[in-house]
Amino acid sequence: MQFIGTKDAQSIARLNEPVQNLHCELYPERFKPYDFESVHAYFTKVVNKETHHFIIGQDLGFNTGYVWFEEIFRPETAFSKAAHYVYVHQISVSPKYRGRGIGKALFACVKEFCYARSVDRIGLDYWVENQKAKEIYEGMGFEPQKEVSYLNL
Repeated sequence: MQFIGTKDAQSIARLNEPVQNLHCELYPERFKPYDFESVHAYFTKVVNKETHHFIIGQDLGFNTGYVWFEEIFRPETAFSKAAHYVYVHQISVSPKYRGRGIGKALFACVKEFCYARSVDRIGLDYWVENQKAKEIYEGMGFEPQKEVSYLNL
């Protein structure tokens, strides 16, 4: 198994299918069904942004999963201190490769990135209906710090 940084929007778009379908299944009123062309077009724009990073897991030439994260720099304001952290936008492991530690290995790559850049915080979010994600992230040491609520009218 190897993990490599990539700007290959096509591979990322294909690996996005399970997570996009899960979001659509859990929240169909909010998320669209997976559509390769749309997702590919989106990632084609994002992969070249300087602060966005993508790492793909590969096993015997097959892509097994990916993580997409962003290095965030927030200046100090009257309300908050300056911040430098990494935000994980998405992580997805292909269904046939789940249970092999690939997600944890992808997070280890994100941590290595953080150590190399003296970043001391990683943030992420997950949808409340995705209990599996909650269990995984809590098991890795993530602690909730903020809740966001919506009022549907």
